Amino acid sequence: MRYGMCFDGSIVRGWGDDGRWLHFSNTLATGHKDQMEDNYRRARQMGLTLFRDTVLWDEVNRGPDYAWLDRLQTTSQGQIELVLNHYGLPEWIDEAMFWSEQAAEAMYEQAYQIALRYPGVFRSYNIGVELGIWTDWIAAPNNRQWPFGGRPWWDVYQQTSAITIAIAKGLKAADPACLTAMSEPWGWGDMPYPDQARPFATVLGQADEVARQKGCQSWQQGGAELLDIVGLNIYFENDIAHMLRVARQLFPGKKIVVAETANIYRPDCHPPALWWAKFEALNEAELEVSWNPGFPMLTHELGEAMGGNLLSADGTVHWQKP
Repeated sequence: MRYGMCFDGSIVRGWGDDGRWLHFSNTLATGHKDQMEDNYRRARQMGLTLFRDTVLWDEVNRGPDYAWLDRLQTTSQGQIELVLNHYGLPEWIDEAMFWSEQAAEAMYEQAYQIALRYPGVFRSYNIGVELGIWTDWIAAPNNRQWPFGGRPWWDVYQQTSAITIAIAKGLKAADPACLTAMSEPWGWGDMPYPDQARPFATVLGQADEVARQKGCQSWQQGGAELLDIVGLNIYFENDIAHMLRVARQLFPGKKIVVAETANIYRPDCHPPALWWAKFEALNEAELEVSWNPGFPMLTHELGEAMGGNLLSADGTVHWQKP
């Protein structure tokens, strides 16, 4: 098994569970931006070789924060997957742009410029972490994340999925050799796997009769060449072998990885060594499994620190590869 971890870069711009306004980027709020090089050095000392990090935006100049990306380039060693959207677009994209085609056009251009500048630097690009959850938070009845509006789920998904497809197209246009990934919750609750898999299928351009009936046609913009890696976010230990098998059946020819996993629901009694042992028991030497949060993060619900991380900001290491 190949071990990895995520430096969570999710964006919260909305209402918490307690009604408070939350507005932060985990990359900034946790101090990761300031001590990034030290964080990677210590993570590699733990025996990790796969990482995920996130784009920051230069809001004044309406483009990527190239100083940040240049630092990641120096640090990457071909090991970093770079996320272009984790629940939050650049803030210069306004509501009118979001609800039209302009946001997708803008994100195509941002992705294009990033891939053009950094060919071969990153092991892959993540075009959207948890597109389904991002959509849920914007849509009614949640209506808790920018740009709000209380619109039906399918109306929001038309926009969020089109933006995600545009990011993939921009990356591939600038660097056809680059690898693209997505990560979605997997094996959560009673939702059928085809519904859990919808974000992947949409980007891949697979026909979706349910979406057609709901007036959502974004899958027609997708294509089989736009997504190389299907990332499963597995936080429940139901039947891990079955979860992997289903994903491989649904997406033959695509690389299947465990993009996120952790003991976030039982951090005290279920330490990383025991949790990861469940994946090691599959005896798949090349299976990639990444821990989230690898570094402290603030929760999306209340903005408080989440436990169960492998590495703390004060230098504490909570796990070491055997």
